Parts: sequence; structure tokens; C-alpha cells
Amino acid sequence: MSAPPAWEDPRRVLSRHGYAPSKRYSQNFLVTEGVVEGIADAVAPRPGERVVELGPGAGTLTCALLRRGASVLAIEKDPRMLALLRDELRNVDGFELREGDAAELDLAALTTTPIAVTGNLPYAITGSIFRRLVDQRTLVARSIVMVQREVRDRLLAGAGDEHYGALTVFVSAAFRVEPVMTVKPGAFFPPPKVTSAVVRLVPHATPRAEETDAFRRVVRAAFDQRRKTLRNALSSLATPDVLAAAFVKAEVDPSVRGETLDVEAFARLAVAIEG
Repeated sequence: MSAPPAWEDPRRVLSRHGYAPSKRYSQNFLVTEGVVEGIADAVAPRPGERVVELGPGAGTLTCALLRRGASVLAIEKDPRMLALLRDELRNVDGFELREGDAAELDLAALTTTPIAVTGNLPYAITGSIFRRLVDQRTLVARSIVMVQREVRDRLLAGAGDEHYGALTVFVSAAFRVEPVMTVKPGAFFPPPKVTSAVVRLVPHATPRAEETDAFRRVVRAAFDQRRKTLRNALSSLATPDVLAAAFVKAEVDPSVRGETLDVEAFARLAVAIEG
């Protein structure tokens, strides 16, 4: 086995293999060393710690993590990148590669104990990956991921903020969200049309809300019709009498909009409606 290679511009790695970024796989490769190293620093792996990397691409972040002593399990969907990674890193100690779709992440098939998760998320499947992380939060030690800046703003929003929405509620019920860095389009090849951001998700010791079916229904109904009052937005979930009693029990004003409720208020309301 060999040590992980030093930093190399992924454009050179791609060129060596005759590959170009794929629109099909929404590929934008990080080509700025400082950003890659900053993400690896944010992951902060302990020596020998296993890290799941979603969509490793040309292996740029992979190598940065390996150089910090992590054991990296990389999950890649693109057959070309699978071939590239096997060729470039097949003899590197601590590297493991599996073919798979990040949007279908199944941590239970990979680990029985909480594990670090990282990656530059393809923007088209960001929502699917966050749903997976929330659903499997007991197996997430921490997650450091790249998203669109707009998604970062939604994750960090508080009740009443313009960016506050269902994604905010679902993710913040399970995780504490921390900003790490903002990344400009020029840090990528090819440059995306949007500014990106890195966030850290750390699971709450006790979730702010249990994501039951009732909780999901209430949150989605509130934000699907976010300009309506809660009384009207939730009218399809129960009879007027049941809703009226639930608002009283949950201590929630039915005349306000859902965007004004915090996670705990949504949880109380879901329990009250479910009865």
C-alpha cells in the first residue's frame, strides 16, 4: 500500500484520463486547493476514522482526507470516475470505493455506529440527500457538505425569516447547522452559475422534534400554502373542530402563517392534531 498523493489540480487528473465534466452527473470539480483543504479541515477526521464521501469525482477531497489519516469510503455513480479512482488510488492505504447513488445513501448498510459524511453535493439531488441524512441521523456523527448558497441560507434561517421553509424545519429538527465557508463559482471547473457554501451538520443529542408522519404532513401543508393562515393551510388534515382543539392544546395561534412557527411549535401541533 502507498501514501495518498499530494495536491494535484483535478483538471490535470481528468486530462490524464481523457475525461471532461459530465452535465448528466452535474459535475463541477473543485480546483482551488485552499477550499478543498478547508473542507477537509472542517471534517477534521481522527486518525483512522471512517468517512463516507458522496460523489468523490476525481478524488481531490478524497486525497485531502486520506492525508489527514481518515479511512475514506467513497460512493460514486459515474462509471468514468469509478475507473479513474480505481486507477489513481487503488493502492492507497485507507481508500475504499463503491459504486452507488448518493441520493440513495443507506448508512445502515455501511456502518452500525455514527460516521462522518461529506461531499460536494450535486445540486439536483441535494434535497434527496438531506432527507436521507435526516432519516438516518442516528448514524451520522457529523456531515460537512457543499450546497448552493441559497440552500445554506434556508438551512440557517430562523422562524419568520424569508428563507425559512420546510427544509429548514426538517433539517434543524435533527441537526445543528453551522456555516463553514462561502465558495465562489471560480473555485470550480466548470464554474457553476451560482455561489456555493459549505455547511456542517451536527446531530442534536435529543432531536428538537420526532419526524413522524403527522409532523411531516403538518410542516408540508403549512409551507405548501405559506401565504395562508395555519387555520386554512391545515384544513385538509382534520375537521375544523379537531383543528380548533389542536391549536388550543399546542398553544399555536391559528391566524398566523406557518413560516412564523419554530420547530417545537410544529411538533406540538402535529401531536395535538394526531390526538
